[in-house]
Amino acid sequence: MSQLMRLSVFFGLVLCVFQVCAEDSFQVELVVFSQDMPSTELFDQTQTRIQWPDAVLDIDVLGSVAENAKMLKPVYDKLAVQLSYNVLMHAAWQQTLSANMTGDAVRIKDVSGEINGFVRIQRGEYLELILDLEFQPLPNQFYRLNEVRRIKFNEQHYFDHPKFGVVAIVKPL
Repeated sequence: MSQLMRLSVFFGLVLCVFQVCAEDSFQVELVVFSQDMPSTELFDQTQTRIQWPDAVLDIDVLGSVAENAKMLKPVYDKLAVQLSYNVLMHAAWQQTLSANMTGDAVRIKDVSGEINGFVRIQRGEYLELILDLEFQPLPNQFYRLNEVRRIKFNEQHYFDHPKFGVVAIVKPL
């Protein structure tokens, strides 16, 4: 009986080790900005259309990233001095995710309340970044950026809308 108990404990520990090893940590980072570009497109969205998942985490619940470890600081600095862009937020966090899983949705909201939505990463055959963000510069005026894109680690990805944009990067830790 004690031999059976020892084997059970051993296999339980092995399973725990594999579970921990199967989870990887990532740094996810975004720079969100509005842009004052002329556009002939018509936008008639007057209310939010975000498709919220069941659970959403706030960034402050996740591991924070030190200012000197943010990879998009040069992008932020370039956008901040351009007259046609207004940087709305620069966010970075750490998140763990197992293979073949979709990560927790992370709420993205700037201080002024103009940006609202969420970001998720998904690991399957490919790595995907899922964005569902809205820019609300005026009451009852919404611009939505809703996209799922296959990405590569450590590459900057630009998500474009005529009224606002996002530069994103995901880095394995």
